[in-house]
Amino acid sequence: MTTILITGGSSGIGLALSRAALRRGWAVRWISVDADEITRANAELADAFPGLDLDALCVDLTAPDAVERVLKWVKKTGTPDILVNNAGIGVYGAVSDIPPEREVAMFTLNISALHALTRAFLPLMEDRGGTIVNIASNSAFQPVPYMAGYAATKAFVRHYSLALDAELKEQGSKVRVMTVCPAAVKDTPFKGTAGMDGLRTFESFTATTADEVARDIMRGLDSGKRFVVSGAKMRAAYVLAKFAPAALVQAIVRREVEKA
Repeated sequence: MTTILITGGSSGIGLALSRAALRRGWAVRWISVDADEITRANAELADAFPGLDLDALCVDLTAPDAVERVLKWVKKTGTPDILVNNAGIGVYGAVSDIPPEREVAMFTLNISALHALTRAFLPLMEDRGGTIVNIASNSAFQPVPYMAGYAATKAFVRHYSLALDAELKEQGSKVRVMTVCPAAVKDTPFKGTAGMDGLRTFESFTATTADEVARDIMRGLDSGKRFVVSGAKMRAAYVLAKFAPAALVQAIVRREVEKA
């Protein structure tokens, strides 16, 4: 049986991906920070998938001992076939108005925790193979005013993951890294917690849903893809943007992050 471990699995993209995995009969493991959210999501899935194989670890991935706790848990539950580094937060606003500690918390979760888990699971997966799925964003392709720190974290995820996968491929590793860049996802708690309610991007023609992102991830896993732009309309826009002047692309991005 395939086992998938999803950080931030109890809400948003992670929860949609859990449903898709359970429909296939996979075992699902979560790492999430909110115990109440884990309980609610688990109960919801138990109704839809009787006899589901789901286990969860409640841990703050920004804590100094987080990776140690995760590895101890994995020794009991078994190394997953697929690790999805999905947990992340955003912060919206002018850099001068954002408390520095909020940006530091975002950098720690979006970059440091993802990097630490990726490095920790690589040797665990090496013998029998596996896939690490790192969730970036459409914000990873260019600088984004008023989302400067968030876009920068996702640019790191994209560049690091693509480079790491290329290295592993050259080395003949059995581990693959798949980078996923979703469009703005309009039906998750992310925009509210990030202070992004009302941004045009969540209502634009390229916006996507958590279910569509989950489907695209599953298709990418099935076909052995290493890079996925999620959202059919976002994929079309991504291709068109390659031929557009950089100034035009930046102007469109700037409009997308304005509040309507």
